[in-house]
Amino acid sequence: MGKFASGFGLGKCAKREQLPKDHISELPLEILLHILSFLTFKEAARTSVLSKRWKNLWTYSARLDFSDFSALKRIEESQGAECENVRKMERCKFVKWVNKVLQLHKALALDEFRVHFDLQGSSREAIDKWLQFAFSRKVQRLQLDLSGHTNFGRQSPKSYAFTYGPLGISRKSSESNPCALIDFKSLRALRLTGVNISGEVLEFILHNCQCLENLVVRYSYDLINVEVSGPLALKHLEICFCFNIRCLTIRDTNLVSLKISYPDTLVLKNVPMLVDVSVDGFSDEGIRGVISRLSCCLLKLEVLTLPVSSGEARELEEMLHELPPQLPKLKQLTLDVLTEEGESLLGLTDLIRGSPNLEKLVIKMGLDDEIVRKRRKLRKAINYSVQHLRVLELSGFLGYTNEVELVKYFLDNAVALEKIIIDTRWDPGEFCCPELETEAEEEEEEEKCARRRAKRRLNRLTPSHVELVIL
Repeated sequence: MGKFASGFGLGKCAKREQLPKDHISELPLEILLHILSFLTFKEAARTSVLSKRWKNLWTYSARLDFSDFSALKRIEESQGAECENVRKMERCKFVKWVNKVLQLHKALALDEFRVHFDLQGSSREAIDKWLQFAFSRKVQRLQLDLSGHTNFGRQSPKSYAFTYGPLGISRKSSESNPCALIDFKSLRALRLTGVNISGEVLEFILHNCQCLENLVVRYSYDLINVEVSGPLALKHLEICFCFNIRCLTIRDTNLVSLKISYPDTLVLKNVPMLVDVSVDGFSDEGIRGVISRLSCCLLKLEVLTLPVSSGEARELEEMLHELPPQLPKLKQLTLDVLTEEGESLLGLTDLIRGSPNLEKLVIKMGLDDEIVRKRRKLRKAINYSVQHLRVLELSGFLGYTNEVELVKYFLDNAVALEKIIIDTRWDPGEFCCPELETEAEEEEEEEKCARRRAKRRLNRLTPSHVELVIL
């Protein structure tokens, strides 16, 4: 009692409860900014409440990521006439937010500048200024995604058009002396989604961005003819869902990877470094036409993604027999498969014959294909020793006969097989939108059933030395 009366005990407790010294805030500015570089832009902004030292540090952030998914969801969930009112209100709030941040921002250089929101050409003035800001800060990675919450069909003549304006030049001057007008030495990656850009502007950027290595264009209404050629720094190119495109010519470049949606538009010539090709759209000429258009790089391909129906595999088998081995360096093959009338998937095994060094095979099957569920007796395919295949992955697996017999084929013939991954999950991937959330919930029960079927039918088939993973 005496201790408390004298105040000694309380003083001692107060001393013991004293907060430790904030040593982190005393670190040099360069180190604090380096710490912020590991945070998202919103997380970095929240550090302003930590102390006076942190209050304005976020304004020096080298990564600016402007996205508001909660607002996008409110837009998508609104109905009828209300939808347009909500959209206008949210767009106005978003534009004001970005403008305010850019007014406060003090960094002289940007590693990344990203905008993801539902905006169109009506916001041209604001978007032009944002891009000019990014270029003035020597941005290295630029992403402009104006497709909103969903990418489905967001190609429109009303979309924002990326022209010469944000580059600070006029079309007339760009034609007369483009190289002297703007310096793009800092830009290394450009990703445009739901943005209209012409082939002319795209080619101008390619030839003036001396360090541009990664280019992605999706859902561009204005992209019709594109030529990628000459001594470019470009290593990775993706042009997908540009529905008006007529011709994509790629020649005399050191491109390493390519992803396209419309193989019938593709012209490839002299691409000695191309080792990774992904085609996610069907050709009017069939699988034979796709392979023909890739003929100049087949001998060097290491990674290939193709859409294919089980019936088309027989057509390709004949061609592979004519020119074996067709894919001698291929290490990974991904097939987006559509089946017809409960047809066996064993025809796909013919593709493996032209890929003697294949190490990983991924087969993605149709999501809601009722024909997969048709029950029938197991078929047998001609045995062919698969020497190097180590990993087999089946996505969209429902556990029905044609899928099980495909797994059994590789268990019998892939002598080096180490792992089988069975993925029963429904995954909308990058094209997720709120309308699909309900559908995803409905798929959950079917996924559980598929996992039970997979365990029941594959556990007894899989030997102990092969790891079976069911997701």
